[in-house]
Amino acid sequence: MNELAAQPITWWKSFLEGDKDALSALYRHYFPVLYEYGVRLHDQEELVKDCIQDLFVKLWTNRSTLQEARDPRLYLLIALRGGIYNKLKPAGVRKVIPYEAHHDFRLTFSAESAYVKKEAAGLQSKQLLEALEKLSARQKEIIYLRFYEEMEYEDISAVMGITVKAAYKLYARAIEALRGILNISVSALLVLLAQHKA
Repeated sequence: MNELAAQPITWWKSFLEGDKDALSALYRHYFPVLYEYGVRLHDQEELVKDCIQDLFVKLWTNRSTLQEARDPRLYLLIALRGGIYNKLKPAGVRKVIPYEAHHDFRLTFSAESAYVKKEAAGLQSKQLLEALEKLSARQKEIIYLRFYEEMEYEDISAVMGITVKAAYKLYARAIEALRGILNISVSALLVLLAQHKA
């Protein structure tokens, strides 16, 4: 593991030991990732920001019961997803709600997104975005996690609350749907997705 990747794990360990500066470092480091993911789960930006704040307050409050994390980003994404859905549920229901069809997953990028600055304005990019919007919410989410967050299937399954096998199947269906919409080969589609992310 390189030094850059190890830094958040070091912060996590220090935060568990009661270091507020380490918690602040985690917040600053992961806020952009959490925000980008959160606004795709729900379009009310203030609610997403509130959920991120709540998440870090809960982390500090419950630090004595938490364990070391091999990947703090994964832990935080899972917690944020549950926090947003719990916020949207009727009062009195405590269990994290399952991913329902009426929840959309937005792949359009906010003005704050670094991807907007990088995105080429070419026809292929426009066609790809239009095709992505035709996918189901779950298909959009798995494409986002796999390509934009560069997660492995095991981590995607943890974030989405599905099995690894289901994650593979969902990804394959999403890729096949995109390939059909764009009428291109799978290899050409993967290149196009990689270029769009860069």
